[in-house]
Amino acid sequence: MAATVGLGGIALFVLWISFTNGHKDCGNKPADIEFVLDSSGSILYKDFRKQLIFTQNLVDIFDVGANKTRIGLVSFSTKVIPEFALGEDNDKLEIKLKVETVKYQGGRTNTGEALRYVRTQAFPVGGARPNVPHIAIVLTDGMSQNLTYTEQEAAAVHAQGITVFVIGIGNKVDEKELKAIASEPADNFLFTIDSFDALQSIKELLAVRTCKVPPATVAPPTQPPVSEEAILYGDAHCSPAMPVEIKMAFDTAAIGTDNSKYIMRFIAEVSDRLNLRESHSDVETVTTECAAKSLKDITFGTGHDRNNIEQSMADTTQGFSSTMRNLRLSFKRDNNRKKIGVMFVGETLDAKDFNQAIRESKRASFMGIQLFVVGVGGRVNNRQANFLATRDNQVFFATSYDSLDYIEGPLLLRICSLT
Repeated sequence: MAATVGLGGIALFVLWISFTNGHKDCGNKPADIEFVLDSSGSILYKDFRKQLIFTQNLVDIFDVGANKTRIGLVSFSTKVIPEFALGEDNDKLEIKLKVETVKYQGGRTNTGEALRYVRTQAFPVGGARPNVPHIAIVLTDGMSQNLTYTEQEAAAVHAQGITVFVIGIGNKVDEKELKAIASEPADNFLFTIDSFDALQSIKELLAVRTCKVPPATVAPPTQPPVSEEAILYGDAHCSPAMPVEIKMAFDTAAIGTDNSKYIMRFIAEVSDRLNLRESHSDVETVTTECAAKSLKDITFGTGHDRNNIEQSMADTTQGFSSTMRNLRLSFKRDNNRKKIGVMFVGETLDAKDFNQAIRESKRASFMGIQLFVVGVGGRVNNRQANFLATRDNQVFFATSYDSLDYIEGPLLLRICSLT
């Protein structure tokens, strides 16, 4: 069972004695501690503030310094927001002031993405401080929006040698999920409390237990297993089976600027969910110049290189077959990565453009390019789309440009399963 807090005066006195002895044993042992704070809409603003006060009080307990304990903080809701990085500031007062200014978000509980940030950004393999404990302290009041993805990322965090303390607050938490997030044994690393008001009652015990965490021992990096359902219907990431070079192409003159923005948002989401760096892959875009001018309106995450996508915007000749030709010619012939081209089409092609596109499709196939076709809207000729794609299962249809997210999972799954 996890530690459940309901302490009277005598118990608090015993806990304080335990804390002072434990803190003395801790000495000046350095550590890196990343706070992971739930900022979702199920938490009242006043309770979110109690999380911040709790964090400030814990910072007071630790021996903070550049060569001692370093503190970092990330908040999460629908989005993950890095508030300040480990070692960004090593003055207690400055750290507490930064904690004070953390803003409440509201939104969904994207715990899996927060855990991914912990392992890839806070404690990256090869980039984290060696020979010290790597510790994450997660506070949450409810179930994550995608249990499977959360459990997969938690397993990857543990495999990377990161020790995770979890504090589940209130009666809406899923203890099974919390146990999956917490390090083992759960009795040491999982706390469940009735309310945010009870946070202060566990700070000394939590501090004692963080002092006892040994330095991180990183296991060989492995990619967590990902179920097809988590990719298709959730927010799970996936790694291509081999390094890939992906080019996504569309003609803004035919599609229009507004619809082009929907496509670029879709490309950003797909890029974020592909483990590009881990698989030595990349995503670029082939389109017309006007699309590049509107790229500033698109929100990009951490899964890809925004500059790479911006610089890949090419001023191309208008027309589907011409865009397809530019897509084919944009691939390098001398690399060993799998070549994937994704073409967006929003209308039936006239006979001349379609015949030229068929020739481009055959040339692309000769170059070893796997062509995917995404048809959008009711004016697309399904027969044409199927002829242009390399395989039947590489054709996807969306009812409109603002519903492209419905094919995000199927496209990801197909790309990641290519061999």
